[in-house]
Amino acid sequence: MKIFRLRLVKLLLFGFIIANLVFFYYTWNTLLWRRISSALSGEGGEAKPKSDGIRVKLSPKDKARNANKHIRKSITIVFYGHYNFEQDLRPSIESILEVVPNIPILVLQEGAAEYAYPPDSFERNLTSGEEQTVHFMSLAFDVRRTREQLNPLAAIHTKYALLMPDSVRLSSKNLLQKILREINTKSGSREPSKPQQRVTVAPEEPVRRLVLVPFAGNQKSFSSCAKLNLDLPNWTMELDARNDSTHCDLFLQKHAILIDVATLGSMPLPFALPFPEMLYVQAKIANLTTTVFPQSFLEGRRLFASFHTKQRRMDLRRRQFREMYKKLQIKRLIRRTHRVGGKSTAREGNWQPHSPVLDAQFSSSNFSLPLVTDIDLFGCERTTKSCIGTVYNNRPFYHYLGKHTPPCCLDKLKTTFNHVLEEFENVGIRYWLDNYALKSAIETNQLSPDAFDIDISFNVQDLERSNAMKKSQSKPHVDGEGFYWIKATDGHYFRVQFSKVNQVGVNLLPYEISGNEVRASGFFGWKASTFASDYLHPMSTVLFLGKSVMCPNNVLEFLEGKNIKVKSDDPIED
Repeated sequence: MKIFRLRLVKLLLFGFIIANLVFFYYTWNTLLWRRISSALSGEGGEAKPKSDGIRVKLSPKDKARNANKHIRKSITIVFYGHYNFEQDLRPSIESILEVVPNIPILVLQEGAAEYAYPPDSFERNLTSGEEQTVHFMSLAFDVRRTREQLNPLAAIHTKYALLMPDSVRLSSKNLLQKILREINTKSGSREPSKPQQRVTVAPEEPVRRLVLVPFAGNQKSFSSCAKLNLDLPNWTMELDARNDSTHCDLFLQKHAILIDVATLGSMPLPFALPFPEMLYVQAKIANLTTTVFPQSFLEGRRLFASFHTKQRRMDLRRRQFREMYKKLQIKRLIRRTHRVGGKSTAREGNWQPHSPVLDAQFSSSNFSLPLVTDIDLFGCERTTKSCIGTVYNNRPFYHYLGKHTPPCCLDKLKTTFNHVLEEFENVGIRYWLDNYALKSAIETNQLSPDAFDIDISFNVQDLERSNAMKKSQSKPHVDGEGFYWIKATDGHYFRVQFSKVNQVGVNLLPYEISGNEVRASGFFGWKASTFASDYLHPMSTVLFLGKSVMCPNNVLEFLEGKNIKVKSDDPIED
C-alpha cells in the first residue's frame, strides 16, 4: 500500500511538470510571433497603429531612408547642354549622390566633336548599399543602335526629370522634396467665393507645367524672365523682358527645370540645342505653364572664366541659335528690353545686327530705364539667295505652308523700291505704281504681307534718261550701291534686283503712248494690258511706304480694267 501511494505521488508530480512545460512553450511561442509580426509591420514607409491605437514613431534614420526612396522613385536628374572642354560634372554628380544615394542620373552628350571631345566618364568607388545609377548616353546617330536605344527618354524610368545645368552643389534633400511637392499639386477650386486650394495630382495624370528652380549665383541686376510670342505665319519671334515671374515663358539665367517625362516626350525635339531655349519654344507652342520656385540651388565651380573658353562657348552658342532660327523658320527677332542709353534699332542698310544669342544679360531688372526695341532680320542678304525662291502660278512655296512673305525679303524689296524711285525722280522718268502694288497702296499704304515683287510702269520714251537702264539693255549692270539692273529674257521689260545673287526686286514695265491709247512696249502677259491715255493725264499720287508715289487717276476704275478689285475707299490725291 505504501509503495502504491509513492508511485501515485511521483505520477502526479510528473504530470504537473509536463503541464507547466507545455504552458511555458505555448506562452513563449505566442510572445515570439507577436514580436516578429510587430517588427515586420514596422518596416513599411509609415508608422502603423498598434491594436491599442498607439502609433509607431520612426527614427530619423528611417525617415531619411524613406525620403530618399521617394525621391529616387520620382526623379531622374538629367545633365544636358554642358561643354566637355570645360565642365564640372564629376563634383556635381558626387554632390548629388552624397545627399541622395542611388538617385538615377543621366548625362546626355551631343555627338559633335566640339561638344563631346574630350570624352567624359564617371567612376565611383561603391560602398555597401550603393549601386551604379550614373549613366552616360550619346545623342549622336548610330546606325548600329535601335530606335529605342537612340531615344534618351527610354533611359528615364521615373515620372519626372530634373533637367540640371552643369556645376551644381546639393546641400540637402529638402529642396528636392519641396519641388516634388510643388509639381505634384495643382490649383483646386477656381470659384472667386471659395479660397484657393491645392489638390494632389493623380499618379497617372500628366503634369503640363514646368517648375523652374533658379541658382543662388544669378545676377539680380538683370531680368531673369521674358515673355515669348511666336508669330510663325510671319516668321517672327518676339521677346519682352519681364520682372513678373508669373509670366515667365523663357528663363534667361542659370536654372534647373522639373518636368513630367510624359510631357517631355510629347515634344518633337525634347533635347535640342540651344538648351533650354529650344525647349521653351516647344513648351510655348504646347501651351505649357511655368512656375518659378522661390528657393535656389547652390552654384558649383565657376565655369568659362578665361577669355579663350568664354569665346569658344559663345561661338558655339551663336551657331546653335542660328540653327534654331533656321529650324523654326524664324526670319525676324524682336527684342524689347530696358537698358541705359539704349536706342531702338531696325535692320536697314549697313546696320550691324545684334548677337542672335539670348544670354543672361538680356535686360536690366530696373524697369524705370528706357524701353528699347531691337529688330534683327535673318536671311536675304546681298550674298545669299532670296528666301522667296522660284514662284509658280504667282504662289511661292511658303503660301502652301500657310505663311506670308518672309520679313527679310519684304525689307529688301522696300529697299530696292526706294532705290528705283529715287533714280526715276532724279532723272525725270515719267512712271506710275501699277498692278497689285498699287492695290496694296490704296488699301493700306503699305506693302502687302504676301508681296514678292513690285511693278512700276514707265514711259518708254524716257528710257534713255536713266544710265542704269540704258546700260542694262545690252548686258546686266551693277550700280554703285550694288543693285543689279537686268533686261528680262522673257520680254522687253527691265528688272532691278537687290543683288545679282539675291533676286528680290522691282519690275520696270515700259509703255508707249500712242494717241489716246497706252500700249505695252515689248512685253506680254496679263500685265501688258492696253488702256486709255486719259488715266495718265493728269497723274495722281498715293501714299506708299511713307512716300508720295505717282499713280493713274481714277485708279479704282483703272485697276478694275485689269480685273484687280480694291477693298478700301479711294485715298488718292488729285
